[in-house]
Amino acid sequence: MPITCIAIDDDPHSLESLVSYIENSPDLALIKTFADPLQALSEISVSTSVDIIFMDIEMPTISGIELASLLRQKTKHLIFTTAHTRYAIDAFKVEADAYLLKPYSILNFIKTIGNLYPNGKKDSNPLTVFEDHYFYIPMQDESGSLIKIDLDELISIENSHQEIEFITINTNYKSAKLDFIKIMKMLKKHPAFLQISENIIIAKQHIKSVLGNQVLLSGEISYPIANSHLALFNSFLESNLLKDKNLPNT
Repeated sequence: MPITCIAIDDDPHSLESLVSYIENSPDLALIKTFADPLQALSEISVSTSVDIIFMDIEMPTISGIELASLLRQKTKHLIFTTAHTRYAIDAFKVEADAYLLKPYSILNFIKTIGNLYPNGKKDSNPLTVFEDHYFYIPMQDESGSLIKIDLDELISIENSHQEIEFITINTNYKSAKLDFIKIMKMLKKHPAFLQISENIIIAKQHIKSVLGNQVLLSGEISYPIANSHLALFNSFLESNLLKDKNLPNT
C-alpha cells in the first residue's frame, strides 16, 4: 500500500516544490494539499488519518506548531518544513518526526522519508527515531539547546516530580519538557530496555547483578524492582539464564 500524505504550506512556491517531490516518490501518495491552515484544520479533523502530514510552521492565522497540536492524532508521522531553525524545540514538543529546513533538496527529502520508511513500506519499524541508536532531548534550561543521548551509553531513565533524568555512562541530563509516558511506550518496544517500576526504565546491557528485588547497574546505580513489575523482570531473567541442557529440570 502507498504511504499517504497531506501537504500544508501557505507559500505557493514551497507547496509546489513539496508536491513535486511527493509525486516523484513512487511509494508516496498525495491525498490533498492546503494553503490555508484553518481549512486544513477543518477538513483534516473530520477525515481519515494519513501516514504523513508535511506542515509549514510560519503561516497566517494559526502557526504550524499550533495546528500540529490539534492534528497530531490524525497522522502517524509529522514532518515540519520551515526556513527557521529556531522552532526545533517547539517541533519536538508536538512530537514531530522530522524537520526539513527550507530550501531542502530532493535528496534531503528522500533521506527523510527513508528514515521513516527504510523499506519503502508502511509496516516499518515504529521506533524509527532510534534507528541510528540515538535521540535528542531538550535541556531543562531556557537555552533551547538539544542534547544527544546515545542508546549504548544510556543506563536508565527516571521520572521524578516535574522532571525526567537521563542517566548515562558519563553524565546525567535532566529535562522538564518531555512526556515520560510517550518515552516509556517507545522504549518498552525496544529490546534493549526494560521497565522496572512506574517511573524507571533501565538498559538491559547495563545490568551488573540482581539481589532479591534490587538491581545493580553500571556506575553503581541501584534500583528496587517494583512488585508490579517483578513478573516481567523475572521473565527477562529466566529467558537469559545460562542452562545446561543435559541437566534435568528441577
